[in-house]
Amino acid sequence: MEVLENQDLYKYNTMRLHSIADKIVVPESIQELVSVIQDFKNRNQAYYLLSCGSNIVFNQRIITPIISLMKVDDSITSDKDGNILCGASVRIQKLIQYCKDNGLGGIEYLYSVPSSVGGAVYMNAGRGKDQGVAICDYLKSVKYLDKDDFEIKEYQVKKSDFSYRTSPFKNSNHIILSATFRFKKQDKTETERLMKERLDYSKKYLSADKPSCGSIFKQMNPVIMRLLRGKRIGGAMFSSKTSNWISNVDNASAEDIIALITYAKKIHSLFLQKCECEIIIMN
Repeated sequence: MEVLENQDLYKYNTMRLHSIADKIVVPESIQELVSVIQDFKNRNQAYYLLSCGSNIVFNQRIITPIISLMKVDDSITSDKDGNILCGASVRIQKLIQYCKDNGLGGIEYLYSVPSSVGGAVYMNAGRGKDQGVAICDYLKSVKYLDKDDFEIKEYQVKKSDFSYRTSPFKNSNHIILSATFRFKKQDKTETERLMKERLDYSKKYLSADKPSCGSIFKQMNPVIMRLLRGKRIGGAMFSSKTSNWISNVDNASAEDIIALITYAKKIHSLFLQKCECEIIIMN
């Protein structure tokens, strides 16, 4: 287990914000994770859980200790029935590559998403709301740590428990440890084609040339968001190319990003439109 103090969080968030964390704990096994969580609970110590940092905005200084989940379990194996057992720390690109190598497929549309498997399950990562496809389509079960009794439990997936950007693990007292998938059979060349198609789409339609944390709002008015394209505060800017997307164009600060989010919320409120933030602002 690694413990880092006064750590710059630049590499821990996809928005590439320079923020200093007083303390980061990096458990390297499920046992170490359980030990850390138990210790914090015994000391009544608050903490943050951090995966890839793709939907996070860090404030300038983070006093609350951070537990990084990216080294807890990064294993991928297959069982005799053709299921894939995947640790929550595995990056989604590694899972897709594993599927390709084993003649499987189905989630290539996530190939450009900077997420871990645990984060993707937690958010029920998928395509746009109108597309109706998400990672839960291939999810069979999830092992998780119950932070109340420190027991490792298994959840059998019910599709009705999932919806757009929502899973039964959001707002729960559980930490996702691993997931079991059953993907469809798919030729390697088709998987490669779909992976390339997603990367080409990302280059053409998404502002992937600048650091960002992806979509900002889970619910918003698309007309208003189009009107906000190009709106800039400090080093942060609503992309002129991609709606609902804030880019770090010039050493942006958390304050710049929060100011843009607040501005968008005010515009929505002015027109009596709903606006629900998707990202997490970590203080």
